Amino acid sequence: MKRHEEKLSEVQSHTEPENVPEIAEPEHSDILEPLAAMEAPELNDADVSLTDLDEASEDVVDKDVGPPSRKYPLTAIAFWGVILLGAVLRFWGLGDKPLHHDESMHAYYSLQLLYNNIENWGSCAKGIISCYTYSPVLHGPFQFHAIAFVYLIAQWLHAPDHGVNDFTARIVAATLGTLMVALPYFLRDYLGKLGAWLASFLMAISPSLVYFSHFTREAIYMAFFTLLLVVATGRYVRDRKMRWLVWGAAAFSLSYATAEATFLTIAIFGSFLGAIIAWELGKRRPLRVHIGTESPLRKYLPASWGLLAVVLYFLIFLPIAKIGLGILNTLSDYINNPTNTPNADLFVQNLKNNTVTVVPWIGIVLGIYVLSVLIREMVGKMPIVAGRRGLAKRVDPQQQPLLDTILTMSWTHWFFALMCGWAIFLLLFTALFTNIRGGIGDGIWQGLYYWLQQQGLARGGQPWYYYLMLIPLYEQVGVVFGIVGIIRCLRRPTPFRLFLVYWCVGTLFIYSWAAEKMPWLMIHVTMPLMLLAAIGLEPGLLMVWNWIKDWVQHRQTSSTQSSAPKLAIPSLARLTRRSIVAYASVLSVVLAVLLLLPTIHNMYEVNYVHAADGPHEMMVYVQTTTDIDVEMAKITALDQKMDHGQHTLSIGIMNHAGWPFYWYLRDYTNVCYSFPTGCAQNNPVVIIGTQEDDTSAYYNQQYLSHQYKLRSWWDEGYKPAPCIPTKANHECAGQQGGGGIGLGIWLSYGDNPPPGATFNPGLAIKNIWGWWWQRRAFGNTDGAYYMTMFVQKGLSVAP
Repeated sequence: MKRHEEKLSEVQSHTEPENVPEIAEPEHSDILEPLAAMEAPELNDADVSLTDLDEASEDVVDKDVGPPSRKYPLTAIAFWGVILLGAVLRFWGLGDKPLHHDESMHAYYSLQLLYNNIENWGSCAKGIISCYTYSPVLHGPFQFHAIAFVYLIAQWLHAPDHGVNDFTARIVAATLGTLMVALPYFLRDYLGKLGAWLASFLMAISPSLVYFSHFTREAIYMAFFTLLLVVATGRYVRDRKMRWLVWGAAAFSLSYATAEATFLTIAIFGSFLGAIIAWELGKRRPLRVHIGTESPLRKYLPASWGLLAVVLYFLIFLPIAKIGLGILNTLSDYINNPTNTPNADLFVQNLKNNTVTVVPWIGIVLGIYVLSVLIREMVGKMPIVAGRRGLAKRVDPQQQPLLDTILTMSWTHWFFALMCGWAIFLLLFTALFTNIRGGIGDGIWQGLYYWLQQQGLARGGQPWYYYLMLIPLYEQVGVVFGIVGIIRCLRRPTPFRLFLVYWCVGTLFIYSWAAEKMPWLMIHVTMPLMLLAAIGLEPGLLMVWNWIKDWVQHRQTSSTQSSAPKLAIPSLARLTRRSIVAYASVLSVVLAVLLLLPTIHNMYEVNYVHAADGPHEMMVYVQTTTDIDVEMAKITALDQKMDHGQHTLSIGIMNHAGWPFYWYLRDYTNVCYSFPTGCAQNNPVVIIGTQEDDTSAYYNQQYLSHQYKLRSWWDEGYKPAPCIPTKANHECAGQQGGGGIGLGIWLSYGDNPPPGATFNPGLAIKNIWGWWWQRRAFGNTDGAYYMTMFVQKGLSVAP
């Protein structure tokens, strides 16, 4: 049977790649029937020697890669159903959980962008008023523009609270999280229809993807844009349609405008691209033919130099990457040294100034050149050369499809893709052209500079195994079948399958290496893991489905044609001969169902029961507690009583309690956030943070007080134990200490182990089981940052 990639490359051999013959989709519609609809055309396998599935497959490609349509109604229903499921899970209770510290900042500055950069654009551009400008401290500008746009639409629709509330602040996150569920549909010819549907389903119910779709933070936006980039690139390589290259450029630019972690994406995707190019360069050069037929080495050697070229590539790339990572760490240490910071700041500022001076001229020169080429092409004055031109003549489109794609790409495609990406960059980083000079310089260099600074700070102080512990706690079906999918991809490799493995493993490695490890970053590993899990789960489900279908057909045949008992279903005979594979398929489906139970339970608990309960959910990190709702209810009652709900109540907020009160008190016009400095002294309400408890006694004579939890968090006893200096290692050089007791002991005994305790697998399994089903915390549940609310005596509302 011909490989799909060979079949595709045959139609990509001409210089104008837009004219790709269309290959019709088979006449079928059910998501599980017939088998040809299931198996990815380029793969044609259902894992371990399931040749009966291969024989039933057809080498076809979906012609229609648009949204699910009425052309294939059952397929459309299946995909729209899982997209609807994803939307319900993401929008249900979207505004119930209080805004996290970081969420409140994003929501607040988005409101500033709406009021100043949009509604008062002229004053903002002239510098008359203070406006939003890009700062990498709050990550990329995309989310602020998107959330502000939602606020604007909500106001037009006369939504509650003038369109500005916790729910509307999270709409962008929930929307992109829902669209992410839909993206695997466009990978049907890579994953198969069933594989694509399984990927969508697993993403729809993923505890982490659902939770961070309820979280107005950049991680879910970047995850969506990364997957969109993968989809657009895959589609362009196959279809050669300009719209996919433009979508890819837009996805990359939006990802860059979302988070500095895009640099890590560039490293992962770029290194894999280099490996594929090395493979294609070596693939055309035969190796085995140069070895005599009598030589025993012949049967052990690959047919071409492709594999050896990839090995050589990584032998060169990995040491260079290691050196590069070491340089980045050294540079980060240099920057964070207080002695060197001023010099580093000055260097980056000069770099930005020079860039702003040079970039426009580079753009003008490139623009003139590209436009001249385009005009010559459009008016037909380009010299006509028969066949392929330039380097394209050296490329075999059948064996080197990626190189063929790159070298035969139309200038028109390049132009519109670059223009799209550059337009998005300018629009967002200049904050709607209100900060053109600063936006260009900061957008190119400041994000990288900030990321290097953060590498030295290592926010969170998490150990290297953080994601290896966090992801399995929540994503059971994804982890188990993701590993199965990796094995299947390595046993039956294709470029796309190998890319998924490289993407998942590479992301896990590089995010574990990166100094800052946070729960929201886990979704960058979870996303490719779900695609691999779909590949791992697909063959067993296919086998069981076909067994059931054949069994039903056999019973129907037996009942209607009892006089012909010799008629047998061929696939049943094959299943008999392959009973081990059949039983393994049944067991895999049963295992999948069993693993779905804790996965769905975890999704429900973390999103709808303990969404703001840090001590009981590891994924909930330093989350604002529901106590803030209690305080806001009391402030609202006081404002209603004293000022008839005019939001003029005088409130004093000390420094360490500022966020998220900047957001929740946004409508109050008489709030002092540096209390008591520069503030009225006779405030009916004063709120202080834990670090300001030494001031409590001052207010006890005039105020009633009550202490609340502002934020809470998960016990971190899993961190490595503190380093103990020894004679051989006086300063604990090279030893990691995180202030915990170690993962194994913590899983076994919590944060209070007996003397001399060691890892106990039985107790660890018992504790994990208790957390899965009863949410019994592993360790201390008292981790919290407290705040104290003071209310003047004599008022009718108690604190």
